[in-house]
Amino acid sequence: MVKMPILDLKQDYFTLFGLNLSFDIDTRKLHSEQQRLQSVFHPDRFVNGSDREKRLSVQQASWINQAYETLSNPVKRTRYMLELNGVDMNDESETTADTEFLTEQISLREEMEACHVNPNPLDCCEQIAQKLDSKSHQYSAEFKIFYQQGDLNSARQSSRKMQFIQRVAEQLSELQFELEEEFG
Repeated sequence: MVKMPILDLKQDYFTLFGLNLSFDIDTRKLHSEQQRLQSVFHPDRFVNGSDREKRLSVQQASWINQAYETLSNPVKRTRYMLELNGVDMNDESETTADTEFLTEQISLREEMEACHVNPNPLDCCEQIAQKLDSKSHQYSAEFKIFYQQGDLNSARQSSRKMQFIQRVAEQLSELQFELEEEFG
């Protein structure tokens, strides 16, 4: 019978994986530590355990997965870092006053629509993907600087811009899939 280990579910995700609280993380270490933790806490290890042990293993394995998903995604990682510092990230209905950023987003969406009629639609998508990648790196760099300086409001704005770029990138992936199906 395997003794049920207990995780401290109050510790932050960085501590759980033995990482420093930083935007730049060692993703290989994150992955290997996630694998190690899952080998210890996975519910399959406790199929013969008590109901309490089964519940705890499901809860802990789920928490490990949530922590891993958060830290492995740069946008979720920035949001989590800010939340650890008491910054409210409930911004679903919030809009930005950054008109330059808004104009860029409108332009990107128009470029995506234009890919439908472009003679080389997949090349069109690839060019937009490169722009999005560049913007993602730009906003990530801004986030790191603002966060390190303790300018959490500006870091929050950079995080929100990263989130928006990520959404547009997801929409672009869907468009690329559609175009590949159509023009194969």
